[in-house]
Amino acid sequence: MGRGSVAAMTTKPAGDEWAVVERLLPEGWCEQARVTGAFRRARYIRDPATLLRLLLLHAANDRGLRETTAKAGAAGLAKLSPVALFLRLRTSAPWLAWIAAGLARAMRADSATPLRRRLRAIDSTTIQGPASTTSGWRLHYSLDLSELACDWCALTDGRGAEAFERIPVMPGDVLVADRAFFRTPGVRHVVEAGGDLVARLRWRHARLEDARGRQVHALTLARRLRVGQVGDWPVRLPLAEGGSIAGRVVAVRLPHALASRAQRRVEQRAVRKQHATTDRRTLEAARYVLLFTTLPAEQVDAATVTEIYRFRWQIELAFKRHKQILQIGRLPHKDPAAAQGWILSKLVMALLLERLYRNAVAISPWGHRVDGSSVARSAAA
Repeated sequence: MGRGSVAAMTTKPAGDEWAVVERLLPEGWCEQARVTGAFRRARYIRDPATLLRLLLLHAANDRGLRETTAKAGAAGLAKLSPVALFLRLRTSAPWLAWIAAGLARAMRADSATPLRRRLRAIDSTTIQGPASTTSGWRLHYSLDLSELACDWCALTDGRGAEAFERIPVMPGDVLVADRAFFRTPGVRHVVEAGGDLVARLRWRHARLEDARGRQVHALTLARRLRVGQVGDWPVRLPLAEGGSIAGRVVAVRLPHALASRAQRRVEQRAVRKQHATTDRRTLEAARYVLLFTTLPAEQVDAATVTEIYRFRWQIELAFKRHKQILQIGRLPHKDPAAAQGWILSKLVMALLLERLYRNAVAISPWGHRVDGSSVARSAAA
């Protein structure tokens, strides 16, 4: 018998409903367990389904490997040691990433509309390791605003930059993002894929030009506005290789109370980062919402652009749910491979819950399709 593990139990847990979850998983998920090396042989864990159940149980448990293996044994799922589960967790990250991508891809395809105009909020959040003060990992995320469901995700280390280039874009998509995403290569990526974007601007941003080729600054334009007034100026984003992308600067001046609150947040952030001083233009820019969009003015007016950007807050709420309810914000593992596997297990669990909820709302109260082959039929009298 191998070190750290004992033979798996083969009894099926009572009241088992795992088949419901299997119907939600992307096609080929079992085969991918072998392709990625997550499941190599049935010596201790009988099949990929049992391995996935153990990983999701550990993600949901939040009480450590020892308690997870104890619960698995008591439920008749499998009997193995904490060390054995730890080793499986370390090798399962590529498989879990493949499953997460497949679940997100399915929700992205399901939400396409006949007009193919889909609002997607884009952002990322950091996940820290035990006793860590730095970001060990970064979860990149796209939220379909029509369904409030994740339609794309990726996991990188803490140095992974926020970038539009990471995100698969379909024709007609409208990506809504914060300041960190506005860079010329990213805008080009979205436009060339047939999408549009609404992105917030810093006061110091990539070069923008007016119709005569003169450089313009969003903050300078916004100074003309009164409180509550929305400004709209056509601009062009020049490309390094020549040519440019047509866009608009849209801005609104905040009321005094909101502007003061935004300026206090800027000052508090500077204190946390131990900055000696804050640039006066940073404080001034906090009094405005400065946006860049590629949406044509004849299709979407400036006021609607600002309303679209307000929807971005939904992705902040999604991260808050993941961190407070699913406890994805702080890792229990110091080992990088195990940490990655744990985060991806959490992510697969979150996507499965979203899938069940969407199906329950749109398809049926029980949240999954009924398998016709399993329907019991009474014999003719």
